[in-house]
Amino acid sequence: MSFLAEEKLSTQDNLFEVIQGFPRRFVVDSHIDWLEFSAAPESADAAFILGTTISKEASPLHLLLETKTGAPKIRNNVFMFGLKAPGPKDILAGHRTPFLVITRFDAYATRVLDIQGLRKFDQQGVNGTKWDTSKSIIEEKSRVLALLEANSIEEIGATGEGQAKDSALRLRIDQQRQKCFKDFWKSDEVSRYAHARLLLASRVARTEFARTDYMNVFGDRYLIQNALFLNTGVLSNDKNVRKFARFCSVRCLAHPTQA
Repeated sequence: MSFLAEEKLSTQDNLFEVIQGFPRRFVVDSHIDWLEFSAAPESADAAFILGTTISKEASPLHLLLETKTGAPKIRNNVFMFGLKAPGPKDILAGHRTPFLVITRFDAYATRVLDIQGLRKFDQQGVNGTKWDTSKSIIEEKSRVLALLEANSIEEIGATGEGQAKDSALRLRIDQQRQKCFKDFWKSDEVSRYAHARLLLASRVARTEFARTDYMNVFGDRYLIQNALFLNTGVLSNDKNVRKFARFCSVRCLAHPTQA
């Protein structure tokens, strides 16, 4: 898909629309047992989306798609969502810019996904990080701090202007969150506002933000960004995620059967 959810290339149905057809839809946090939840009879009407957070935090990554014995994890109500840079075949087909991809964990996916490639990728990260995201993390931290008119995280909470800044960010979210559905960059922007609000409200979040060795510092924000774009709820029992969700009026549950 394009970043406005326009279908560009498909080997199956329009999976964005398939997800929207489920009465209940959830982007799942990395600690959620989505494999068990998705198999339960009461989850037949629920879609489970493994988004940016899981793909960045899962280790080893291939176990998202197969069990430790190598058996494929087949679920017609489980989907993986993420961004893909164009490869040689994509460029030959005329796709030269990054695009969004949704994959359903059905029997077809096990035939077309590069499981061997994922296994090799996991092996590369045995003795260290699998990819270097330090530059992008530094850039994103600068964007969040700019929203708070701060040069460093140490300035947050020390100026006495937190309430005014929080009110301004809350207003931005209220004005723009309805525009996030099918707009990847708008949902990214709104979730960034929420992250800035979280830094004002949470000392723990500020401590995590200050760490230079914490590669998953934006994992909670990715959950909310994906949910805003896909028009879903979130499955998580993390306190910060619940705050994020509340800021953006996203439903956050610890279990898919919660009322």
